[in-house]
Amino acid sequence: MHDDNEPPAQLGPAVPAVSAATLGVWLIQARDWQRQGNPGEAQALCRRILTVQPRHTEALNLLGMLLLQQGRLALAEQTIRQAIQSALGDATAYANLGATLAAQRRHEAAVAAFSHALRLRADDADVQIQLGDAYRELGQLAEAVMAWRQASLLRPADPDLHYRLGLALAEQGQAEEAIAALEITRQGNPNHLQAITLLATLLHRQGRIIDAGQVVGSAILDWGATAAAETLLRDWLMLTPDDPVAQHFLTAWFSQDIPPRAADAYVIRLFDQYADQFDEDLQGLQYRAPELIAEAIAATLGPPDGTLEILDAGCGTGLCAPLLWPYACHLTGVDLSPGMVDKARQRGDYDDLAVAELTAFLVERPAAYDLIASADTLVYFGELGPVLTAAAVALRPGGWLAFTVEAADAEVTPDGFCLNRSGRYSHTADYVRQMLTLAGLTLATLDRVTLRLEYDQPVAGWLVMAARPATHPDGEQAMP
Repeated sequence: MHDDNEPPAQLGPAVPAVSAATLGVWLIQARDWQRQGNPGEAQALCRRILTVQPRHTEALNLLGMLLLQQGRLALAEQTIRQAIQSALGDATAYANLGATLAAQRRHEAAVAAFSHALRLRADDADVQIQLGDAYRELGQLAEAVMAWRQASLLRPADPDLHYRLGLALAEQGQAEEAIAALEITRQGNPNHLQAITLLATLLHRQGRIIDAGQVVGSAILDWGATAAAETLLRDWLMLTPDDPVAQHFLTAWFSQDIPPRAADAYVIRLFDQYADQFDEDLQGLQYRAPELIAEAIAATLGPPDGTLEILDAGCGTGLCAPLLWPYACHLTGVDLSPGMVDKARQRGDYDDLAVAELTAFLVERPAAYDLIASADTLVYFGELGPVLTAAAVALRPGGWLAFTVEAADAEVTPDGFCLNRSGRYSHTADYVRQMLTLAGLTLATLDRVTLRLEYDQPVAGWLVMAARPATHPDGEQAMP
C-alpha cells in the first residue's frame, strides 16, 4: 500500500556535485519513462532530482501528475502545491492542481485553479477544456460552454472538444450551434458514435429528415456490420420506425432471417437519393455490366437490325439505352425509382419509360418483348423464381433474356442466394440454372465476369443469356 503521508521528496540540502545539465537529462528520461508507461522508473528519477534540488518545479509537477495517475490524490496535491510554492507564476503547476482537485471532486476549487492557470497562460486549450469540464460538473452549463468556446478558438478541429460543446449546446436548446459543433466532430472523427447519434437526432427534431438520414447512412456504410452500426441503426429506427434503408441494413447485417427480396421502399429511397451522382460514381467503380450485356447480346443475336421490341428492366439512369437501341424498333425502360427514371428521360434514348415494380410490370405484359435486358437489377432479388417466371411470360416465343447477378460461393451459400453486407444479393450458378429451368427458360450461356470494383476489389458476377423456347407444348409458334 502507498503511504500518502510520505513526503514528496527528501528535502535535504542540494548536492552541488550534480550539474543543472544532468538534472535536465534526468527530467527528460523521467518524461520518457512516463510516456512509455513505466511510472515507477519515472517517479524514481523525479525523486532523484528532488534529492539534489528539492524545489525543482518541473520535477515536482511531473511527480505530482504521476501520483495522480496512480490515484494517490492527497500526495499528488501536496506535491503540486510544493511546485506552486517553488514558482508562484508557473501556469502548469496551477493546471495540474486543478486536475488533482477535479479528481477529488472538489470542482469549485478546481475552477479556481484552472482560472488562475489561464490568467498566467491564456492560450492553453487543455486547461480551457478542463475548466469547462469542472463547470459542467458543478451544473454551470453556460460557463462550461463559454470555456469550451474559448478552447475551440485554439483548436477549431478538435473532435472531442466539439462533442463536449455540441452536447452542452443541445442541452441549452441551441440546436443550430450544436449541429455545427457536432459536424466538426463528425469530420474529425467519423467513428464517434455518440456525436453522430446526437447529430442525427437534432437534425430529425428540426424536420431535416433527409439530412439526418444521410448522416446515419454515411456512418453505417463506413462502419460496416459493427456493434456501433447496429446501435446507430436501432437508435435511428426509434426516431423513424418506417425508414426502409435502416430496416434493410439491419436485416442484412444483423438478422438470420433473409427476406426474399429488397423492399420496394428501400430501393426507391436508395436510388432516388443516389440518382444525381449515380453515373459519376459508377465510372469510378469501373462499372461494366451494360457493356457485358451488350457483348453477350451481340454474340448471340449478331449485328443489330433495329427490329426488336426491347425492355430495359431496371433501367436506372439509362446507361444501357445507347447499347440497346440499335437493336430496337421500340425501346422501353422501367425502374422502381422515379428519380432514376427522370434521369433516364433526360437522356432521350427511350420510346417509353415507366415507374413500376419489375415483376408486376412483366406479368402485365405477356408476350410483349423480343429481348429483355437487366443490368445489375436482380441483385436486389434473393428469390429469382418469381421475377424470372414473369420475364418468361413477358417474352415472345424465341425471345431472349440477358441479365447479370452477383456471384455467390456455393459452399458458403448452400441455399443458392445470400444477402450481403452491401445490401445486395448474390447467387450461385446452380441456383440461377435451377430458377431458369423452373421459369421455362432455356439457358444459353452463363459466364463468370467482373461487374465492377468495390473498395478497390473486383466484384464477381454471372452474365446470363437465356431464351423462351420458340415452340411450347401447346403448339404456339415463335412470332416473326
